[in-house]
Amino acid sequence: MSSYYLLLPTLHVTGCNWESSHLTRSLPLTAMAGFADYLVYFELADNAAEAGADLKGFAVCLHDGQIHEGLSKNPLALCKGNGLSQARDDLLNPPLLPEVKGSLSLSLVVALELEDKSALDEWLKNRATAFLQTRRLAGGDIIGIGQPKIYSKRSELAREMGRLPPGWFIGNGAEFISNAPDPFAALINATAWFPVEDKEPQTTSAHPSPSKRRQHPRHWLYATCVGYQLLESPQPRRNRSHGSSDTNSATNHAYAEPVHSLAELVWARKLLQPQDDSTTDNWLTENNLLWRWETDPPSRTVYLSTQAL
Repeated sequence: MSSYYLLLPTLHVTGCNWESSHLTRSLPLTAMAGFADYLVYFELADNAAEAGADLKGFAVCLHDGQIHEGLSKNPLALCKGNGLSQARDDLLNPPLLPEVKGSLSLSLVVALELEDKSALDEWLKNRATAFLQTRRLAGGDIIGIGQPKIYSKRSELAREMGRLPPGWFIGNGAEFISNAPDPFAALINATAWFPVEDKEPQTTSAHPSPSKRRQHPRHWLYATCVGYQLLESPQPRRNRSHGSSDTNSATNHAYAEPVHSLAELVWARKLLQPQDDSTTDNWLTENNLLWRWETDPPSRTVYLSTQAL
């Protein structure tokens, strides 16, 4: 098995979801992870099986994004009965919270281990464009794509990404709250603005102090959902699979709640300044940019982490 990096550059997505949880409005990292999972373990497994692809992580560079308020989240599909048993009183009242929709432009890096690179080269040549044009990302339609490419060296990947439009990598900011006595309070404080008492009158100060400051002023931090924690053990439940037409069939199901943490916007142009191969080879991991799933069975939690591979 050899390591490679698949670059899906400048994906333009419209009508996508910007609500990463019921508490946070941000780029949904879990949706990015789901897209990478589907690409490797379904698309490549079915159409490039000889490649023997295994997912080792993903990185996101956000070039542009816009948020707008959408329609209320009350389609019938969100009801307990899925609209299949109107006469039965098992329908839930649909929520009236507004959706958070928008558009975005991003580049996705998928870290892979491959047994046969030539099989992936063939997929890139014959199927990659059609796959990307017919799939959805974070609930939105992919309406524009760049040319996907595969790299064996991170330094080559860095040089290619330096030619893309300016943007921000999504890094891991968990280190700012991981050792706090109350991580949730630390998360709130890390994203809040605090008033600053100016000890020198503004009229005599050559450089007036800002009226507000953040706890970590050198870092662009924001709260987001990075995973889920089960509230119960999975159990068979009816009417939980939208893909089943059998209203009496049961699907393994469990209620869960989102796990929140900090993410950090890292300016790509500063990070990808021209360097020699020896210093750029580990730029993805040393800057906490390569995300992958981790599990904690005792707490029944699955979450995204950027621990070094």
